[in-house]
Amino acid sequence: MIVIRNFEHRLVPATVPGVRAFGLAVIAAAVLLAGAGVMPASALATTITFNLPGGSNPAAVTIDSAGNIYTANFSLNNVTKITPGGVITTLAATGTGPAAVTIDSAGNIYTANRTSNNVTKITPGGTPSLFAATGTGPSAITIDAAGNIYTANRTSNNVTKITPGGTPSLFAATGSVPSSITIDAAGNIYTANEIAGNVTKITPGGAASIFAATGSQPRGITIDSADNIYTANAGSNNVTKITPAGVTTTLNTTATGSVPSAITIDSAGNIYTANEIADNVTKITPGGTASTLALAGDGPSGITIDSAGNIYTANYGSSTVTKISAGGGTEDIFAAPPAVPSAPTAVAGVESATVTVATNAVSARYGAPSSYAVTAVQDASKSCVVTAPATSCLVSSLAASSSYTFTSRANLNLWQTSASAASNAVTPALAAPGTPPAPTAVAGDGAATVTVAAGSGNTPASFTVTASPSGSTCTVTGASGSCTVSGLTNSTSYTFTAAATNTGGTSSSSAASNAVTPRPSNVFPTPKVSVSATAMSSIVRVPGRGTLTQRVTRSSTVAAVLTVCKTSAKAKKAGTVKLTCKLSAATRKARAKRSLRVSVKTTFTPTGGLPASKTQVVTLKRKH
Repeated sequence: MIVIRNFEHRLVPATVPGVRAFGLAVIAAAVLLAGAGVMPASALATTITFNLPGGSNPAAVTIDSAGNIYTANFSLNNVTKITPGGVITTLAATGTGPAAVTIDSAGNIYTANRTSNNVTKITPGGTPSLFAATGTGPSAITIDAAGNIYTANRTSNNVTKITPGGTPSLFAATGSVPSSITIDAAGNIYTANEIAGNVTKITPGGAASIFAATGSQPRGITIDSADNIYTANAGSNNVTKITPAGVTTTLNTTATGSVPSAITIDSAGNIYTANEIADNVTKITPGGTASTLALAGDGPSGITIDSAGNIYTANYGSSTVTKISAGGGTEDIFAAPPAVPSAPTAVAGVESATVTVATNAVSARYGAPSSYAVTAVQDASKSCVVTAPATSCLVSSLAASSSYTFTSRANLNLWQTSASAASNAVTPALAAPGTPPAPTAVAGDGAATVTVAAGSGNTPASFTVTASPSGSTCTVTGASGSCTVSGLTNSTSYTFTAAATNTGGTSSSSAASNAVTPRPSNVFPTPKVSVSATAMSSIVRVPGRGTLTQRVTRSSTVAAVLTVCKTSAKAKKAGTVKLTCKLSAATRKARAKRSLRVSVKTTFTPTGGLPASKTQVVTLKRKH
């Protein structure tokens, strides 16, 4: 048996409850609510019925961000609005035979008019206008993130694309009788082809291909956060799941003869079908368990869900809308998937950025996200999470002087939306270097030489070394090195700290170095020695104030060491000092017999400093 969904070809008046244009055998099968593959609910969810004007025959339903419900009324050629408070009004006229309805982010409503082969646009103020022509028999409609409208044309077997300005074009051919349409995060279009029993995939560039086979007569189509496609198969009374790779599986069936004609999904991944003959809604859990959620009106042909988890069906036969209340029975109904968020805003920090998401407020159309995943476009490893009620998060470890933009994805239950548009670009500042390790110091004369090294973090451009006490400083240019702190007081103990600097700022001060005590210099050059018959003279250049001593010795067979002479002198300042050492009588007597080798040791002890010595070997030539 082939069941064809042609609203204008019903066998009996559509206003007669329980009677459809699908043949008596199908009508009889509608009573099998507990047929093969479906579990009856232990308690049906609570329902509320909204009565539309007689003969409306609503073929489709949608919802806006304020919770208003809109139906496309196939027989009255208009749209009905139902407020959250239940007030029902006729919004505007459409073309003839409106079979599908959608709404854009600005609140404009669009109907696909199956009989007049066009799309009507109705402004938020209620003004209708012919928006664009389509292919023949447009029976489904959707809209992409850029505001382009797409219609599935069941008679001409193709899809029409209409720009936001209202310019239509043939987008791509489909399989036979495309009855429903959806779009994924990448902008690919999918149509459920009722007679062909398959799904067509159309790329954003318009290339069409058969994506996968389905059950018999797929009439409804939807998509989850992982881009899995689901079709409601009216002929085989089941749901087909198609992975992004095109692999198909059959989910648990609806009741035999129930004819699922429309499908939606909640944020927890539960699937709901509006069953046109059984006059009810089936719920299929992510685990594949099917049950009857609630009764609907006569001939539900459209279905949607709001952010509170309430489900709405447009009931073609009874000209009603059924609201199935969340929490009204034993079955859990979760909120609708959240909308793709708007672009976030970013503010640069020090090697970081604070990203504020455009919050998706609680609405009837989209669930309020529990969190947002923020990701840097230039480096997906740089991310953070905004968890309600917070509205921003910090992305850290960014490269200084590099430009970054950020996207956000809304999360709710098992759902994560596709990425938002990118934020404004920001350039993080460079962070100051890390605190350097303790430097090392070596004492000098009224000074100290201090050596520094970089700590963790960014490379320093320079270091400032500071003495304690006194506060005297010196500077090291580069990532490491040494400098000399001068002006220190000799014989005073000092320690030193270092702080590293770059264009991002200055680090905190390091721990203190080892303690050192500057002392006067005791370094002097080797004296210049001259010898006369009776004395030895030395010219000594000293670095400062201090005491000079000189001792001359020689070896002897009588004693190990004999003193030849010794002398001392005071140096009042840096300069040259002459030392005269008179030779002993024994040395002069020994020298008369032979030349002598003597050792000359000169010692300088600076005032307040340590002594230093120079030793020379000098030959005293024989003197008669």
